[in-house]
Amino acid sequence: MIKTADAYIRLSSISQEKGLSRETQEEKCREYCKKYGYVIRNIYYENKSAMKAHKRPVFKKMIAEQHKNKADVIISFCLNRLVRNQYDFEPLEELVDKLDMKIICIQDNLVIQKPFKAHEKFLVRILTANAEFEVNHMNEIRKLGLIKKAQTGIRPSKLNYGYTKLKSGNIAIVPKQAEFVRRAYELYSTGKYSLSNLPEILYQEGLIYRNQKSGKIPKSTLSNLLKSKFYTGKYTFPDCENEIKGKHKAIISDELFNKVQSVLKNTASEKLVKHKFLYSNLLVLKGTDRLMTGDIKKKKYIYYTCRNEEGRYVCINEEIINKEILSYLREIRLNLIAKELINEVLKEILKPLKQELSTLRGNVSRKYHNELELQASIKDNGIDDIELIEAEKALIDTKYGDLPSKISALENKIATIQSGCENLMTKRLSDIFITLDFDSKREVISLIKNKFEVNSDKKVKLTFKSAFRKIRKR
Repeated sequence: MIKTADAYIRLSSISQEKGLSRETQEEKCREYCKKYGYVIRNIYYENKSAMKAHKRPVFKKMIAEQHKNKADVIISFCLNRLVRNQYDFEPLEELVDKLDMKIICIQDNLVIQKPFKAHEKFLVRILTANAEFEVNHMNEIRKLGLIKKAQTGIRPSKLNYGYTKLKSGNIAIVPKQAEFVRRAYELYSTGKYSLSNLPEILYQEGLIYRNQKSGKIPKSTLSNLLKSKFYTGKYTFPDCENEIKGKHKAIISDELFNKVQSVLKNTASEKLVKHKFLYSNLLVLKGTDRLMTGDIKKKKYIYYTCRNEEGRYVCINEEIINKEILSYLREIRLNLIAKELINEVLKEILKPLKQELSTLRGNVSRKYHNELELQASIKDNGIDDIELIEAEKALIDTKYGDLPSKISALENKIATIQSGCENLMTKRLSDIFITLDFDSKREVISLIKNKFEVNSDKKVKLTFKSAFRKIRKR
């Protein structure tokens, strides 16, 4: 009579277990079966840790199949390949007691068979507990080493997107990736974007996520990126009580990070933004005057639908509308706007900034006169208390602050707005439209449209108000 065997081979991610390759385990099992006359009918291979119970699907499959069509023996290279905890040993014990099977562990020279007596069960449980102890002990040592390394300022884990490790071990910022991270934080901190639409916004701005073929960052990855304190130059690590200052440079400020965390916590706001549709209450089905309603299909595709006069639904994808809108907006050339109108608008924008600049320049004179008054008072009263004099000077400095820096920063801001406006006027409206946030895009469409329609053939038509026809050039 042929004696059959099912072999169980397991590899673990634990680096200390060397010399237990898949080939080695299989070779030893085959040698044993050949020597003792067993025919191997199945080899169950698994690459899983056995530390946690009920977490090995192949092991569970092997046990289940024994109840349907059992082998004479289950053979494994050693006991700790088969089990490393008490709970996974129980189904093996049941196979021996109820199905009269044998469990053979070659390296341990262990054969478990019926009658499986109390002292034998006790011995096997001790061996299993010992295997569990060894791994737990190794994990504790490894964990302690990781904590020590983390406390040096080098986090012992995969680097965040935006950083790379040099041969010297130093961590360097990857500029283009860092720009992506920084912009993602800046945009999300405004509260105007969701985790769902921000990847597309970043992509439209030309910020490519290098770890994805599509160039767009997945929603779950973006969520993790926005929650990582590592970008502030600091990080936390399990079992380390205090925050650790890393040896790497920060990509974002603490203030920006905290602002993003506040937005992330506001789940109600997140849900509100998530269900906004760009063209809702703007797009009409031609010939009906009925507004088209936005809807999300398969959790990612946005469609606008409406019933026609015959009661049939007309449906159009938002991507098609986006392309058509941009083709129309390319016809609007901002350099055709009258310079007088541009200067008037710019004047209104710069008015509060110029008022602030005038106040700062006036403070230069006020600070100077305050200092003269203090000197006169010291001289007239013969005050020689150096500490008091320095304190009075410090009060004046605190009152007015670093005026040259403030004036320079404000002058630069005004110059940037002026040059930005000049640069803006050289572009088409489509170039600016793709950089705008959700609400601003809706405002632009509302401002320029006379009619915004979709016909029964799913063609989008946008007609401009008369003021914008004057600056339209195909």
